[in-house]
Amino acid sequence: MKKNTMKYSLIIVLVVFAIVPAIIIGAVGAVSAIGFNNSVRESEFQNGSYAKASSLGTLFSKYSSDAAALAKLNVVVDAVKNGGTGADNTVKNFAEADSGIIDVLLLDKDGTVISSAVSDAVGSPFEQFNANNMPAVSNLLHFEKLDADAFFVSHTIVSDEQTIGYVCVVVSPSSGLIATALNGTYTDSGSAHLVLIDREGNTVNYSGNCQPMTAAQLDKALSNEVNTLFSGNTNSSDITADTHTGTAGRYEYICGIIPNVTNWRWIGLMEGSVGMPMSSIISIIVLVVLAVAFCLLGVFIIEKVVNSMNEMIKTMNSIDPEDGLTAMRFDVKNSKSELGSIQSSFNEFLDEVEINSDRYKTISKLSDNMLFEWDFRKERMYISDNALAKFDLKAEGATLSNGRFIDGLMAPEDADKYKRDISSMLKGQKGYSAQYLIKSKTGDKVWVSFRANCVTDRTGELLRVIGVMTDINNEKKLELQLSERASFDFLSQLYNRSTFTTMLNTELDRRGPKKIAVLFLDVDDFKFINDRYGHSIGDEVIKFVADTIKKRVDGRGGFAGRFGGDEFVICMTNQDDIANVEQIAMDIIDELYMGYTSTSDVLINIKVSIGITYCPDHSTDVNELISFSDTAMYFVKKNGKNNYHVYVPEDSENDEYKDPEGF
Repeated sequence: MKKNTMKYSLIIVLVVFAIVPAIIIGAVGAVSAIGFNNSVRESEFQNGSYAKASSLGTLFSKYSSDAAALAKLNVVVDAVKNGGTGADNTVKNFAEADSGIIDVLLLDKDGTVISSAVSDAVGSPFEQFNANNMPAVSNLLHFEKLDADAFFVSHTIVSDEQTIGYVCVVVSPSSGLIATALNGTYTDSGSAHLVLIDREGNTVNYSGNCQPMTAAQLDKALSNEVNTLFSGNTNSSDITADTHTGTAGRYEYICGIIPNVTNWRWIGLMEGSVGMPMSSIISIIVLVVLAVAFCLLGVFIIEKVVNSMNEMIKTMNSIDPEDGLTAMRFDVKNSKSELGSIQSSFNEFLDEVEINSDRYKTISKLSDNMLFEWDFRKERMYISDNALAKFDLKAEGATLSNGRFIDGLMAPEDADKYKRDISSMLKGQKGYSAQYLIKSKTGDKVWVSFRANCVTDRTGELLRVIGVMTDINNEKKLELQLSERASFDFLSQLYNRSTFTTMLNTELDRRGPKKIAVLFLDVDDFKFINDRYGHSIGDEVIKFVADTIKKRVDGRGGFAGRFGGDEFVICMTNQDDIANVEQIAMDIIDELYMGYTSTSDVLINIKVSIGITYCPDHSTDVNELISFSDTAMYFVKKNGKNNYHVYVPEDSENDEYKDPEGF
């Protein structure tokens, strides 16, 4: 009868403690779900705002780049310099290529229209011309001749280092790509809108509640905060660099700047977060009351069961690991009772554990491998003596990833990877192997091979993790040396073609909203240098070009490679460098042309042709970026050499360039 009483009591306890957590989890889940929905909604709002704003930034950059490219065309320079209609078709085709461009004008330095996609504007003064300051991007203006509200993007036209006129691309925010980017709502609820504001506070768009909203109305909707939010005059190249978030009235907002466009701003608006419905509140109250009632019932039943097991618990608590597992035994008073059977079985189990423990320690001492074991139930770590002798580890207080095991001996980034590996292993309850660099007691960094396996019981519950570490420092160093040699070009000490392509592909995958620039360099007349001075001087030229390139990328996040012969490729990831990449290209050209004195005491002046591409402006594919920059470089070869050129799609439409040097 005593056995049955304990059996039924334990069943009741198990049932109670299965139900109560379910009720509590349900209550917590109801609250968490509401918070999670609001969090997801807010995250979706922020990500959607960043995405729309980023697309606007890309469009502004596109129009600025297009205006700059148009200003450099020879036909445009000749038309402004000499007059005539030579650029009319170019201007017209440029305007027709984008439905958002409503006019493209070429102005002389006094603001008179030389050529226009709108024919009746030729010969008249540009109505928005400012002789003292032609902005790169204007405010939102009303153009009388076009009967439209628009802004213009301008770029100076230069000849013989003198400003001879301007390109003005007039863009409508109500049509074309910008209108598409601003159109409509986002978030699942469709309650978010993006508003574009110029530096004078003119609101380009707002369609909240299906009604246009002026800047003043927008300011009022945000409790008069617009002027404060957009009072700064700074600008950035990063869409997320200078953003503000907050709540005003019934709106949540996020706002920031359009990259590289002076004082143009964007603001995302969304209706406030969803609160908790009354039905959920009532349900939570009911669940809490039920949970309390079940907990009280559980406590009462447990008290009944625990009283009959106190003697066994006292004996178990008396076992001291310092005295060995066999130093204490249960005093079995009634071997026929359920408690007596448990005590007898536990005594036998202690004997087996003691034998296995001695066997385990003996194997550990005889092996060069360093062993460890983490016991989940006892929350205790075992570390073999040879591991403790080699590394500054302590079993007390250590877990698999709390910073007191080998993760405490790693660099932060390596420790993060180790913790991710451990987390993946525990979730999958499988083994894994990896290699880590950790600090030994002598202070040296040592490579170890780390292997671990999960041990579960028959129900699949995780009991422990058993692992082994092996010193592989010598083998790893040799492997790294061989790998490094295989990655570099011997002569230039830059990456070889394969390694450069792999690294560029990695940069493209992780760039996010940032830009990447690729420069393709080819030494002009390199065959002539080899023929005249000899191949040893040719090798010196290659090294000199490589050293000049390294100065522009080392320590700035970029890297470079040699594709063979006299061809070099540079990847720039620093956003400041990318903004000034054309100046950097000229600096390289100038420094190489200044030359160097060879070992035979001859001054060698080096000329190079450079092609430039941007990601994502030209492509996001690694092969296309390299190919386009190569095409742009050949454009320079065809047009006088010793210069640079930013790729435009028209370059790829021309006949393939035949290198006169025979390469």
